[in-house]
Amino acid sequence: MKVEMFSDEIMNIAENFSDNLDKIAPLSGSPKQVEWANKIRAKVTRNLIMYYAFNSKKGMYFIEMDEEVIKKAERFILSKNKASFWIEHREKDYLQFKRLIESTLYFEEPKEKSVIDEAKAEVTVYPNDQKTKVVAEIVFDEENNEIKVKSEKDQIVINTVKSLHYDWSGKVWYYETVPYKKDVADRIAEVGNKLLLAGVPIIIWNETIRQKAIDGKYEKECFRWVIKDKDMISIVWEFRSDELYRKAKRLPHAKWENGGMDVPARYYAEIRDFAKINEFKITPAAAELLSRAEDDEKTHIKTTIKKADVKKEENTELKDILNSSREILEDLKDD
Repeated sequence: MKVEMFSDEIMNIAENFSDNLDKIAPLSGSPKQVEWANKIRAKVTRNLIMYYAFNSKKGMYFIEMDEEVIKKAERFILSKNKASFWIEHREKDYLQFKRLIESTLYFEEPKEKSVIDEAKAEVTVYPNDQKTKVVAEIVFDEENNEIKVKSEKDQIVINTVKSLHYDWSGKVWYYETVPYKKDVADRIAEVGNKLLLAGVPIIIWNETIRQKAIDGKYEKECFRWVIKDKDMISIVWEFRSDELYRKAKRLPHAKWENGGMDVPARYYAEIRDFAKINEFKITPAAAELLSRAEDDEKTHIKTTIKKADVKKEENTELKDILNSSREILEDLKDD
């Protein structure tokens, strides 16, 4: 509710308040400084009250019954209780003081927590051995298949994520996964756990994953995978390994294509054995393709093939010669 007032009425209010400031809130300083500062403060205060009460649209003065705006100005004025402050700012007019008041109150006034701040507070985990006030938020970017760590610049955070092979985008730290990996939750829990152990508070929005990070319960990252690549099985691994290349190349009809060893799914038994021996994980899509190849093979009708019963023709002429007398024929004898 606002009450309309005439200019002389509001002027009286402004003057009475400003003239009594020296009694309401005495300034500290030498007698001469206090006398001078009181005059400066009274003038600024009077003009500010007039400014805040004036309604330019109606050309009339109003004063709010709750005096919310004026109280803010009063609080600022009363807080500046040193004569030196007013003397130092004596060149400022009331509009400059208005801006000073508003900027000061913006930074000094306690602000209500926003919904976002309150939501973050509910899911923030602070380690007992906290070593930084920087909070790292861990999220998963489904569109780019990336785990991202968002935080203010902090060397502990940097060292921790670098040890897990995270890259810097210019804005956030990120770790690129691939669509076939189903261990995203474990990777989020892992980086969360490493940050907590390093003394960094974290935010993980998913309650289950957040608890895994706290408990340190996550599967070790697998860098060896058997995946489905169109209608083929592809054996892939991170980090160069000549040994794995040689082993994979021994699989039937194995061929190196696009960073992986492609093998026809019909060799499902050999592929499974290879995966088991060399600690490769088989993705669900690849497992389905191998199972389908195995089922197809089972549908093949097996036919018993008989060996041909062919009688061999005996070479009787040779047999007769071998069984004949070893005596030299008369025709072959020398004369």
